[in-house]
Amino acid sequence: MTSGVQETAKTALSQVQAEALCAEYGLTLETFDALAEKGTINSNFRLIASGARYFLRINEGKTKADVESEARLVTHLRARGLPTPRIIATRSGECAAWLGSKPITLFEWIDGREAESLSPGPKRAALIGDALAKLHLAGEAFSPCPQNHYSIATLKKRLDTFSSDPLFATVAPLLAEELNAAEERRRNLPSGLIHQDLFPDNVLVNADGTLAALIDFEQATYGPFIYDLAVAVNAWCWNGADFPRASIDAALLAYSAVRPISATEEKAFVGEARLASARFTLTRITDIFLRAGVAPELAARKDYRDYEKRLMFWRATS
Repeated sequence: MTSGVQETAKTALSQVQAEALCAEYGLTLETFDALAEKGTINSNFRLIASGARYFLRINEGKTKADVESEARLVTHLRARGLPTPRIIATRSGECAAWLGSKPITLFEWIDGREAESLSPGPKRAALIGDALAKLHLAGEAFSPCPQNHYSIATLKKRLDTFSSDPLFATVAPLLAEELNAAEERRRNLPSGLIHQDLFPDNVLVNADGTLAALIDFEQATYGPFIYDLAVAVNAWCWNGADFPRASIDAALLAYSAVRPISATEEKAFVGEARLASARFTLTRITDIFLRAGVAPELAARKDYRDYEKRLMFWRATS
């Protein structure tokens, strides 16, 4: 274990605690179960209370300001027609309840399946391109944007925690190179509210494959739109060995049909894809590989080397 990596433990929820939390929302608990496979950091649960279903998130390592900012953002996007789950207010009108020192967010349950269940290919890639462009337009005029917990400066601090570890002697210098290059390269790119984590498991679809909801805005912040699109392409178009051109083109074409991509953004795309690949390589090292108590199935599903391969692909493309 490399020193300096922050540990965030998952939180269990007892029957008594679940009943007390439901009472704060004016609900009567019927059943609840942990969604252990959901999320890397937070503790998540499915509730049935007063005849309806809800998604309960125990926000690990967050402040009241963090959850209030997310609530304002989701409300803003919903008001502008973007499908997002409604955050349930407590009986006193607060956007969060508390379990000890940890803020609780309760969401309406959205019927739908994760977009990860859709067959990979151009059709799935087009879905996310279209949805992301609509998100960027819906986010206009939202202010202030939440703090960026994955800024280049913050990523550099994370890198420092393991850069001297012999285990990462090959990848650490590459990550440092990408972070330094990004600082010089990404000035003056069109920017605004970005999701920054729009993976297929953060998109719900209806039975016919149409968009049901975009979820998990915890990492939303102010940043370059083309970076957000690069994050999504990295997550949605990778086939394990490379990025099929047809899928990339489908994502970019669907996005630009809603929000045209400028020549400056088009030129910056590969560089932003490299940065996105470096970011997730780095964060999976700190949040998964070097973190105690991570479930083996989660460690296998979020192996940092999967994003290291993406980084090497984009570096070869440049």
